[in-house]
Amino acid sequence: MITRRIPLFPLNVVLFPGTVLPLHIFEPRYKRMIRDVMASEEPFGVVLSRENGMATTGCTASVRRVARNYDDGRMDILTLGESAYRIGELHKGNEYLEATVELLADDSQIGPAAVAKELITLFVDCHLLLHESPSSEIDMDDQSDALLSYRIASDLPLELDTLQELLETRAEAERRAKLVIRLNQLLPQLVQIQQMRSKAAVNRPN
Repeated sequence: MITRRIPLFPLNVVLFPGTVLPLHIFEPRYKRMIRDVMASEEPFGVVLSRENGMATTGCTASVRRVARNYDDGRMDILTLGESAYRIGELHKGNEYLEATVELLADDSQIGPAAVAKELITLFVDCHLLLHESPSSEIDMDDQSDALLSYRIASDLPLELDTLQELLETRAEAERRAKLVIRLNQLLPQLVQIQQMRSKAAVNRPN
């Protein structure tokens, strides 16, 4: 078991390992936090925070690039998700929240090829309905990618509860199976929305 103490950044988002998260840093405590982690070259923890409380599982993030510095100290940064973790103990004595966390191992076995093919097909169909163009990021060659479920989930308008459940699921094969179920529910909803849009366009007066 690997534990470490890291700063926490509670947000209304779910970050996955291997995915990029752009952030606009404007609160004084988080400007200080980002300066500290950049100086130490250490990660910080992104964790889902909602009205009913903060999740106990999050994802560490590293600052990959500062896209813009503002005169008042605000900054736009690009971060990359690294490792899922579970919060063990919170530390509230500093300017920003910190926690002792346990880094969580992941079972990278990808599961049946049939599930991967169905998942990618569902993703391609959903992406086409959402954006009216095919995805250039994911195709059938990505079936063996151990982060495939994360890449797909982060590119679709899924509920935060669904995303958090995927982050807490520690096996890629299980995540893929859960996503197939969810995308089979999402796809007909997107088809219906597209049909309504097409009907509205036809009925729109010239």
